[in-house]
Amino acid sequence: MSTHASSSPPSGLVPRFGVFIGAVKRAMGEGFSLRQLRVDGDSPAVTPLFFLLERYLTATLRRFTALHARFLAGTLAAAPCKRLTARPSDEGATADQPKTVRRASAIPPGPVLLQAFGVRMFSHLQALLDDPEMRAFLAAAPEAGRILRPLWRKLSPDPALPEILRLPPRPRKPRPPRPPRPAKPAPGSGPPRVRRVTLPDGTRSWEPTPCYPLGEKPPRARRPTIDPCLLEPAPPPAPPRRPPVRPAPRPPNPERRLSDYNWIGRLFMR
Repeated sequence: MSTHASSSPPSGLVPRFGVFIGAVKRAMGEGFSLRQLRVDGDSPAVTPLFFLLERYLTATLRRFTALHARFLAGTLAAAPCKRLTARPSDEGATADQPKTVRRASAIPPGPVLLQAFGVRMFSHLQALLDDPEMRAFLAAAPEAGRILRPLWRKLSPDPALPEILRLPPRPRKPRPPRPPRPAKPAPGSGPPRVRRVTLPDGTRSWEPTPCYPLGEKPPRARRPTIDPCLLEPAPPPAPPRRPPVRPAPRPPNPERRLSDYNWIGRLFMR
């Protein structure tokens, strides 16, 4: 009796996730092959990225499978353990040494699977996230979000994460209480303040600052008042000055002959 491969999808969460990762790898391989067949293809430039994504997808499936096995076995930690003491180092590390910076990933950020190889399978990942078994797994193991969030960002053109993959808002750190302000000294208590003044002889000296009742302003120096009867009457205003009168021009003398003005022409002929 011949056996035929069943075409029905697997029922478990891990097998379905494995089928999804395999489909992403096949779609990525097809996109890489198309870049090799094109005349203007740049397959040598994306070859290192292709192998990096291959290793990343394999590691994603392995981490998801191991975490799900711990979930089924009931060995998930209830809360992350906080390290109380620093890890001893063989090289004698001290607190003054800078912290090690996490090495940046060689895979560029963004939907690199979609842009570089044309893998359009973010809708399949969304359908997998809507599965009740996946929701129950994410609710019991929030660590799975660290595996699925980078995978979503490499597949989906939308940078916004689905509701199930979003991190809860971080609680705000309580601010330390402010120290109470020192109470103001009561008026008249403590040593008096001093100020610098000029004496009548022109020398500079120090004298205690006068104290006034709390909440009242110091009295202003009053100007000396003058009896209006002692004031002299103001002089009357001066009359406005008139402009000087210019004499009228003299009319020409009709009795004078024109020959009397010939001396003007002789001036120019010299």
